[in-house]
Amino acid sequence: MPLNKLVLSEERQVRPQGSTPKLSIAELAASIKDSGVLQNLIVVKGARGMYEVCAGGRRLEALAALAQADDIPENYPVPVLIVPADKALIASLAENVFHIPMHPADEYVAFAKLIDAGKSVEDVAAAFGVTPLVVKRRMKLAAVSPRLMAQFREGQIGLDCLMVLASCDDHARQEQVWTGMPTWNRRPDYLRQLLTQGEIESDTDPVARYVTLKAYEKAGGELRRDLFSDDDKKAYLLDAALLDSLATDKLRKKARQVAAEGWKWVDVRARYVFEEFVKFGELRKTRRTPDDEEAGAMAGLRSQLDTLQARMDALQEHEGDDENDDREFLKLEAEAEVLEAQLKTLQDALCVWPPELMAQAGCVVFVGSRGTAEVKYGLVRPDDRSGMADAARQASEAEGAGESVVSMPSGKTRPVHSEKLTRRLTAHRVAAVQAELTARPDVALAALTAQLAQLIFRDDARGYQRPETVFAITAADSQSDLQAAAEDMQGSAGWARVQAERTSWAARLPQEMDQVFPWLLTQEQATVIQLLTFTVAVTVTGIYGTEPERQRTDALAAALGLDMNKWWAATSASYFSHVSKARILDVVTEAVDVNAASPWPR
Repeated sequence: MPLNKLVLSEERQVRPQGSTPKLSIAELAASIKDSGVLQNLIVVKGARGMYEVCAGGRRLEALAALAQADDIPENYPVPVLIVPADKALIASLAENVFHIPMHPADEYVAFAKLIDAGKSVEDVAAAFGVTPLVVKRRMKLAAVSPRLMAQFREGQIGLDCLMVLASCDDHARQEQVWTGMPTWNRRPDYLRQLLTQGEIESDTDPVARYVTLKAYEKAGGELRRDLFSDDDKKAYLLDAALLDSLATDKLRKKARQVAAEGWKWVDVRARYVFEEFVKFGELRKTRRTPDDEEAGAMAGLRSQLDTLQARMDALQEHEGDDENDDREFLKLEAEAEVLEAQLKTLQDALCVWPPELMAQAGCVVFVGSRGTAEVKYGLVRPDDRSGMADAARQASEAEGAGESVVSMPSGKTRPVHSEKLTRRLTAHRVAAVQAELTARPDVALAALTAQLAQLIFRDDARGYQRPETVFAITAADSQSDLQAAAEDMQGSAGWARVQAERTSWAARLPQEMDQVFPWLLTQEQATVIQLLTFTVAVTVTGIYGTEPERQRTDALAAALGLDMNKWWAATSASYFSHVSKARILDVVTEAVDVNAASPWPR
């Protein structure tokens, strides 16, 4: 039938119109343009000499796209099968239901066969309406180990993992890595990590970025590209020795510039490995006295910064929400940043390497983490330690510079006692302390209270450091949990009482954490007990998300004779606006009486 005599049937087509992805239509159109319509459309006679397509809507849409692009004429002959109208819907359903799609593995192999038969990648791509990259990827997938491809057909390997395996051409390597992976961790990222061990990523490795992929390829470096990577410029470099050699060659120019500064030696490395230099000493810069010009320049910058800061402080103190003030503040802030940068540059220029000590130290030129040439200055070789010590001593006598400008690694000393003996001796000491403590309740009380106080107040604004705990007991302040559970906690009478107590103790306790225990030993027992009581109180917990039959604080509340009327009141904000009217009536009735609840609307 001529194409212009065919229309899509709205009643007898089982596939809804528009349900087909547009990309598949473009690919189908490319195939029809190359090979024609390979499967007839199923049609029924329509009105006015037209034929309605009840099976083959995608082919009809692809043909229409080709005609619109003038790739085929409007009367292009289309093979059709005419069926009676009462069989049209059954025919449309049968064509779709009994159609078995090709397994992706068969598709990959078929693409590879086309290339083997002499077709170019571009020709195959054009015939199927895909890009050449898609064709190359399918060929790569077809080249995966036959054993792994069989597992892919059986559903034991996912497509995401198959693509990672295809990035490696070595079948033995593919199989080794896949079979060696634990079944619970067969993830594409972990698989890629195993397959690329020993390889260098061109876009993430600093040395590779410094050398550049172009220079590496020009030098004949072997590499592997991953066709399945979204970044077509990414490659895996396989010759680490060549890459390092290219990097050191490129670094030599920088090394010559550094050597001209007067250092005893300059070493060039592709990468700086800290462990290789742990036995080296290190020279530090000294600060020279600024000359009159430098001192004047810095004084001027500080004066300008003070003026800007005063103006910014005045704007911050100004009440109101003036956009002009905000713009002015940002402008002043930007000016201050420029001045601070200039001041820092002048201050940095005053920090110099002592010339008389540079002759005993050296530098390492290497590629830094940002992929640029960097220098580690002032390293002192173990063989030069005595010479550096003499030079530092002479500088100290001549100019008053101390040996503190040089730091040397401390030599390792053999411990007097072995680890096993140390553990044994300290265990006996702990047992002795425990025995003595059983007879001293006053010390036990003070020590326990000190540890709890250190744990509770370690996050205080005074900056306590983490304590070295003596007892195998820990505690956690529950105040942050209370705030998180109740946004109105700040207005609680109980909260206010606890925070007032906290402030009082924070002012009384020593500033240094290790002084809390000695301080408590000098206090009256009543003071110790009061602090212990506070630290225990703030650790009480018992917040629930669902209403429990009983609460863990019930026994404690009963012992304290807790009366919540003293600490909390039901208001609209605290309770009534969060519950139903029926619940409000029940609460008022229980708390007061039925008469009190009667004015509430039901």
